Amino acid sequence: MKRLIDILFLILFPAIASIGQTPVIENLKKNVRQAASPEARLKAILVLCDQGYTLHADTLIQYALEAKSLAQKLNDISGETEALFYKSYALTNKGLIDSSLKLADECLEILSDGITNPVLEAKVLNQKGRCFMRKNQYKDAIDMGYKVITLAEQGKDTLLQMMGKTLIGWAYLELGQTEEALSWHLKALRTTNNILLHEKYSILFANLAINYRGLNKEDSAFYFINKAVEYSRKHQNLFALSNSLAIQAQLFVRSGQSQKAQAALEEAVAIRKLIGDPFYIVSDMAQLGLYYANNKEPEKGIAVCKEGIEIANQYKIETKLFFLYGALAENYKAMGNNAQYAETLERIISLKDSVYQKNSAEALADLQAKYELQRKEKENIQLQLNITKKNYLFYGSIALSALAALYGYLIFRNYRRKQKMKMELALAEEKRLAEKAVSEAEEKERKRIAADLHDNLGAYAASIASNLDNIKVPLADQDSHNALNELRNNSRDIVSQLNDTIWALKKETLSLTNISDRIKVFVQRIQPSYPDILIDIKENINDDHRLQPIQAFHLFRIIQEAINNAIRHSRCTQVEVKITSGSSWKIIVQDNGIGFVKKTKTNTTSHGLSNMEARAIEAGWQILWKSNTHPESGTQVIIEPTTN
Repeated sequence: MKRLIDILFLILFPAIASIGQTPVIENLKKNVRQAASPEARLKAILVLCDQGYTLHADTLIQYALEAKSLAQKLNDISGETEALFYKSYALTNKGLIDSSLKLADECLEILSDGITNPVLEAKVLNQKGRCFMRKNQYKDAIDMGYKVITLAEQGKDTLLQMMGKTLIGWAYLELGQTEEALSWHLKALRTTNNILLHEKYSILFANLAINYRGLNKEDSAFYFINKAVEYSRKHQNLFALSNSLAIQAQLFVRSGQSQKAQAALEEAVAIRKLIGDPFYIVSDMAQLGLYYANNKEPEKGIAVCKEGIEIANQYKIETKLFFLYGALAENYKAMGNNAQYAETLERIISLKDSVYQKNSAEALADLQAKYELQRKEKENIQLQLNITKKNYLFYGSIALSALAALYGYLIFRNYRRKQKMKMELALAEEKRLAEKAVSEAEEKERKRIAADLHDNLGAYAASIASNLDNIKVPLADQDSHNALNELRNNSRDIVSQLNDTIWALKKETLSLTNISDRIKVFVQRIQPSYPDILIDIKENINDDHRLQPIQAFHLFRIIQEAINNAIRHSRCTQVEVKITSGSSWKIIVQDNGIGFVKKTKTNTTSHGLSNMEARAIEAGWQILWKSNTHPESGTQVIIEPTTN
């Protein structure tokens, strides 16, 4: 263990002893020293800077500044722009994300002023995507990925096409959408059959390994991570090698090969020291925390994870907080501290809720639809040009006019969207200020109840769920096995239900948007269990009404029960939740199932419907069921206030 403490020391204090660069880097530096003219030196420096994933950030900045100075003296605007790009890349590696984004935008401004270089523009956009990933802005990162692909296709740069697709896959991976992430990473792999290009872009294989690890396909994960390590060593790509070794260490820990994990971690940390990137330093600290959790040293693991969380907050590396808090939770679990374990799990849920608000599924779908529309338009235009070569200028003018109209429409729509968002924010702020006053006694009581639920019932429920995972029954004893699974599922449901209750009680008021987002989280949780049923949530919220916590809780439970009834009893293939709000609000949950005949209140088999009615009456609303027993006519559950 002493050696691992030394590793942590190296992570936190990277500026100790110098480590030699790769032969490729040394050869490129030699070319810079031997350059016979300013033009040759500028070219040699830019080629060296293109190996930025292997250079230390401070070294890369020095060369980028020299390249910029040379380019200015030579009046080489393209070279100056490329030098600014490499400085932006280095600032990202140092954790100075806002400064990096500012430089990237300067590059794009220069490129828009008359320099036509789609490949360089694609590189800059990909760099912005890296920044957005580190700022937890996954939707913006995906947007950058689509733009990179489009420009790379124009410039016929296969590697950049792979990078754009990998960026999109990376964003979906951080969002927890592993299947979608795997789809994009496989698209990147299939962009070309050039084995050499695959080898040089070895980081893609590391991403594929993470995908398969998330899908619990250990053999596939080891296959791709071994390829990533092999190719990174072969082509001396230190950035890809350090990432691959860190992922390999995690796979070794999970498969019980701790000794191999230690060796991989040691080598990864030595390389991190050479590159000097806080984003991946905190990632390694999280990995080290998991190592301690799995090796019965939770005190060390907790210290490492808290240190990593502090560094991540210092550099605003929100992306790695999920990993760090996950490792912290595992250490609390290993220690047997169930209260801290439950609190950390709740923190992870809160982080995920925050990320979901920034990167809604609807916004991501809009981006993908926009990309597909542009791609199809491009294909159609190209087809028309091939068919009508003799009328190239005529049809080209039509195509450009159509694109200009589309671009103008998109700009106008974007302007309207921003104005609408500003108006919604202004109205929301106005309403928040108007409703700010709350009874202090009610506030204290609500917080006390939420705290009691969290500290007592929440901790016990989390402890039960944790302890059930450690109970083993003989494979032959199927009844006990089934009973244990039922207990495990019930305990997890209790934790989930408590989280939902605490979520409502902890807030002063909750808007319809908050409730809608919570329903989306609920749908995300149950959707994998019903792959044949499409559950969709549609919003048309012009006036975001705010509800008291108990009202919000009742509304959440009514919608939850309506969705559960539909997917369990209606034999439907689609459930749709419509949330509309103007001067008043209305929520409709409808399915395309077989319909039903509502029982009377005296019938004892309809407790769920009676509970829904009771909740609605207590909150001051009315609830209606509209149903027909004809096939596929479905059922509608309508909830709305009795008055405006």
